Amino acid sequence: MALFSYLSLLKKAQKELIPLHCLFELTYQCNLRCLHCYIIKRKEKEIKKETVFYILRQLKDNGCLYLTFSGGEIFLRRDFFSIAHYACRLNFALRLFTNGTLITAEIADKIKELYPLAIEISLYGFKDTHEKITRIKGSFLRTVNAIKLLVKRKIKVLVKTVLMRQNVTEIWKLKDFVEDLGAQMRQIGGGLLISPCDNGNKRPLNYRLTDGQLKKYLKEEFKQRKSLNQNYKPKKIKENESLCNSGLTTCNISPYAELNPCVQIRLKHNSLKKRSFQEIWSWHPVIKRIRALRLKDRKVCLGCLANSYCFACLGIAYLEKGSFLACVPEFYRQARLRKEIYEESYL
Repeated sequence: MALFSYLSLLKKAQKELIPLHCLFELTYQCNLRCLHCYIIKRKEKEIKKETVFYILRQLKDNGCLYLTFSGGEIFLRRDFFSIAHYACRLNFALRLFTNGTLITAEIADKIKELYPLAIEISLYGFKDTHEKITRIKGSFLRTVNAIKLLVKRKIKVLVKTVLMRQNVTEIWKLKDFVEDLGAQMRQIGGGLLISPCDNGNKRPLNYRLTDGQLKKYLKEEFKQRKSLNQNYKPKKIKENESLCNSGLTTCNISPYAELNPCVQIRLKHNSLKKRSFQEIWSWHPVIKRIRALRLKDRKVCLGCLANSYCFACLGIAYLEKGSFLACVPEFYRQARLRKEIYEESYL
């Protein structure tokens, strides 16, 4: 019944253009220096607490229910808990993204008072691997300690990672380690799509898996699915279906008070200091264009035998190729290998 209710809500939101989910980046300041980070900091000042409150009220008025606070590192903002409690008073269903390194017992107690849906914490491998990626010594133990502190307080912890050349060989043992801590590993395969930087710099793409690593990972993923009776099902292709929920039911707010469809699609002329949320949400030409896109518009994909296995991202396509509809080689590579392994495993 709950699933049916949520799907009904999502369908209504799609029809009425309600921003049901918002990822609010409160800061780009961070105490780690991760190799694959896509964020480009600017010299201008990030928004103050009062502006955050103003934007949160607008989100609420426009129907947003699910609010995720992200960074950078959110706990570097001294006013974080003031902001979070304000969001709770507005009855948002709250989720937090953090690297966990700043979470002490005192902060964990304060997080519990927020009653978040979940805390999502980034962990990239065991000690040596994690710290080679974060480039900060001691970060592994601090993150693991944060997981323990939160689990002890019965707060739902989802551990997420990015699959990279440096860590893929550890990933399944890391999953067991996380579960032994009492946390859950968020769907690992979601970490396969490494993004270019916000300015288009493709440096992070150097860390994508080699063909051999990707194939070995996908084989193990299919094997684990089968052992849990979780059959993988290729997507049903619907040519008139929206390509993405970005700008449709989901949105992003940057630390500079900018409204975007998602974190990969950074717009211009989108300042919430100059225009209201509703004005940008309903008027912005790029948001309107994204909403109008359908699979049939991605003509290069229609004849592809692997398109049922493809998880193309509009934002990454634009950053890599300058077009939302571009066929990015990485999308095809992953889809082709998924198809090959699926047919080996199930057919």
